[in-house]
Amino acid sequence: MSRRTFIDWLLTGGLVAWAMAFVAPVLSYVWPAQSRGPSTQTVSAGKASDFKDWESKMVAVSGHPVLVFRSPQGFRAFSAICTHLGCIVAWNEARHDIECPCHAGVFDANGKVVSGPPPRPLAEYAVVVVNGEVMVKTA
Repeated sequence: MSRRTFIDWLLTGGLVAWAMAFVAPVLSYVWPAQSRGPSTQTVSAGKASDFKDWESKMVAVSGHPVLVFRSPQGFRAFSAICTHLGCIVAWNEARHDIECPCHAGVFDANGKVVSGPPPRPLAEYAVVVVNGEVMVKTA
């Protein structure tokens, strides 16, 4: 093999490697994700006896922050990510509402928008009490 042929192979191989490094991420982004069925996860938010009325706790469900609180009617759980720009919301125990600190968005205890820029209500999670343990489940 001559030096010229070797350099041609080397340059061609480098060009192909560069093209694959550029094309592979684009294809993985454009190609539809494989459907693996619904993903469900159940996470404990603590003992039901540890929650007083209108007290809240933040837990992670499937890697997303979830706000769990106890009202006189029972336990509720909502996504802690504001539907406006994705800021983390907080429970206001005195006013019994959910507030976004970024742009003054306010949600009621049912997750519905009361005021501010959020375009839609917060996503709700299923909550059950099993053997005194508050369990939050993704659907």
